[in-house]
Amino acid sequence: MRQVLLHVVMQSLIFSSILLVSANAATNTHFEAIYQFGDSLSDTGNFVREPTGGNSAYNKLPYGQTIKHPTGRASDGLLIVDYIAMYFHLPQLNPYLATGSDFTHGVNFAVIGATANGGGNSLAKQLGWFKTHLTSTFHNPAAIKERLQKSLILMGEIGGNDFNGPFNEHKSIQEVTKLVPGVVKAIKDAVEEVIGLGAANIVVPGNFPIGCVPIYLVQFATNDTSKYDELQCLKDYNDFSKSYNHQLLQAIQQLQQEHPDVAIVYADYYSALTLTIRNALNLGIEQDGTKKACCGTGNNPHNFGSQSCGSPGSLVCPDPSKRVNWDGVHMTQQGNKGVADELIKQFVPTLQKHNR
Repeated sequence: MRQVLLHVVMQSLIFSSILLVSANAATNTHFEAIYQFGDSLSDTGNFVREPTGGNSAYNKLPYGQTIKHPTGRASDGLLIVDYIAMYFHLPQLNPYLATGSDFTHGVNFAVIGATANGGGNSLAKQLGWFKTHLTSTFHNPAAIKERLQKSLILMGEIGGNDFNGPFNEHKSIQEVTKLVPGVVKAIKDAVEEVIGLGAANIVVPGNFPIGCVPIYLVQFATNDTSKYDELQCLKDYNDFSKSYNHQLLQAIQQLQQEHPDVAIVYADYYSALTLTIRNALNLGIEQDGTKKACCGTGNNPHNFGSQSCGSPGSLVCPDPSKRVNWDGVHMTQQGNKGVADELIKQFVPTLQKHNR
């Protein structure tokens, strides 16, 4: 009996050691901080601290209901960046406009509605905030470089709103395609700028399969079944995303050749969301919950219409964790977690390889 117990204990210790080694191998790339640029997919509270955003729906329930209070996140709960921070054992990033906050482990510069090109809270403005933060926090360029060498830069997702606006105005795909080179250039220039400051690990996300997002599925619905793929997403709009992502990837590959000592990693949001949709049942998501908004009101299969989430008359589904999409545009916490899990599988091994 004693020998049996000893054998069980030894097996347990061996198994625990294997798990510990695996866990250490998975997170052996250590970062002191994360700096996030982007739009509503990443904003953790900048927009609601601006004069135009303080009274917005994003600053009120039901936004944030899964984490018990609104934070300015465009979701019922956590975002992709929150799960990435958790993976690297870092706290959630405070928004840049939350003056007096702790920025020891990074800053979130993303703003709801931001674009890669143009005015407002564009990528250029966020880069300005970034440089202001660095120069006011660190003493000289050498100290800034030392900090950035030990940090992870998340350059987006940014650029989606450059296309969403024109598409919402019913511009044709051909017209919107003309905007792609400018968006790619803006992101490429931003990456080069942070490299110039000392950044050594940069993740650059592409765009989602927008043809799977409720707002697109409602606005561009058609009776022509040939316009839909096997996931019942709009093929033409997904093809647009693929084309944009291909051009962005080419730009990233060119940057990597020019800066071999810097890890510049493409984050494939397209495949991450597609896999989340395909694996929905394994994630506890309802059969019809992959392209149906949890919060809103719409007389259509996607629950998206004129009464947006948070407006009078809008409704919230009983369990947001059973849906991928939250409000017709943004994902639920469950959707964000599914996508984040896929992204981490993608880019962490590349970062580890580069940092050996």
